[in-house]
Amino acid sequence: MNRDRSKTIKGKGWNGIAIELKETENFDLLNLVEMNPKKYPYFLESSSRGNILNRYSIVFYKPEVLLVKNSDNIHFLNEFDKLWNKNKVKQDEMIYQGNQIPFYGGWFVYLGYEIAKEIEKKIVIPKSPYFLPDAFAARVNTSVIYDHVKRVLILTSDKDLFSNDFNEILSDLDKSKFSHENFSSKGSVKIFSKGTSIEHQSQVKSCIDYIYQGEIFQANLSRLWRFKVDEELTDINIYRKLREKNPAPFAGIVRYKKSSIISSSPERLISISGDHLQTRPIAGTRPRGTSGIVDVELTRELINSDKEKAEHLMLVDLERNDISKVCEPGSVKVDEMMSIETYAHVHHIVSNISGKKRKNINPGEIIKSVFPGGTITGCPKVRCMEILAELEKEGRGPYTGSFGYVTHSGNMDINILIRTILKESNDLFFRAGGGIVADSIPQNETLETEAKANGMLKAVGSFKDE
Repeated sequence: MNRDRSKTIKGKGWNGIAIELKETENFDLLNLVEMNPKKYPYFLESSSRGNILNRYSIVFYKPEVLLVKNSDNIHFLNEFDKLWNKNKVKQDEMIYQGNQIPFYGGWFVYLGYEIAKEIEKKIVIPKSPYFLPDAFAARVNTSVIYDHVKRVLILTSDKDLFSNDFNEILSDLDKSKFSHENFSSKGSVKIFSKGTSIEHQSQVKSCIDYIYQGEIFQANLSRLWRFKVDEELTDINIYRKLREKNPAPFAGIVRYKKSSIISSSPERLISISGDHLQTRPIAGTRPRGTSGIVDVELTRELINSDKEKAEHLMLVDLERNDISKVCEPGSVKVDEMMSIETYAHVHHIVSNISGKKRKNINPGEIIKSVFPGGTITGCPKVRCMEILAELEKEGRGPYTGSFGYVTHSGNMDINILIRTILKESNDLFFRAGGGIVADSIPQNETLETEAKANGMLKAVGSFKDE
């Protein structure tokens, strides 16, 4: 790391070092994570390019877990708000070269799907079957931010005594400039179980029955895949393959004890910058084509599909209603309506909904208003969650939960954990789902889950015994 191109920056409540990288300089923050996973256990990465959402990646240095949801007696989001208020640091904004740096002290937060039980207290859904707790929050003083657009590396800290942290990180960065090609990625991944097409289509038909009975309008039903892996295959190996096969704006790898969440999520649950709050629902999918011409036709088919548009509009209305609970009256608007976003294996219809955040409202209250995202439950949300629990028969764990950061000012960026693998010991688990509406065709819905799972299937299927 060339210290000649580094610059010390500081403001009220934070200190930083900015290092400008040469265009020719090879750099990958994941090398830092791989070198010392205990020191750098949480990594948020924008692994796709060509979109304003894909600018920053963040590594959190020596986070301290202060809150864990491991029993129904803990109301996680209420307790988190207490911790957030107690540990708050008064800060100026961190601006570098005209851009606001997203994180310079605060919290990393993980929320499993089952945290919904403390938001909707009457709901009955299965417990998570995994070792991973339902939620945890870690205090983060110091972090490493990478600006992919300007190729600037920024070290940040909200500590008064920050020099030792920065020196240790700089030393680690110097050591981490190895090529990951030197690391073994040999080993086998074997499918252990998955929901059959017949079983999934039967569940789709049950959802359609509930729709015709007037109980719901739409439900997001998922299928579970489970694999067994060799011990030498690490979570980092799998994440490297996943981001190669399925790059995404809200990706990352998060370790908690013996569990690893390996995500290539394309979807944001909620972000806040100042008093500007936004959510970005995805609903409507087509697989990628085998050629550019076929790709164009598939996007046209998607955006002109009455079924997909009706499903999307329904969920836009749901999300508008959700964020209205925490926004100033009259401020909520749809500022991007039904755009097409293209990823490695699918095209999606995406909208953006924003509003002006109410004053004096805590982060946990804001999360309660939108979690879990309507795009991965359905409409109406609570009844859908009950029906999904009945049909899926077991807890989702990280799938359709969230992870991200919360700052001292209440800024946040939190994803929805889709296109996500959970690794525990030698087991890999992932789910893929789709929105079921009245005119859904069961066979097509099964094919949609396969298309969404394709990036993960290609990632885990790329490992072979050698």
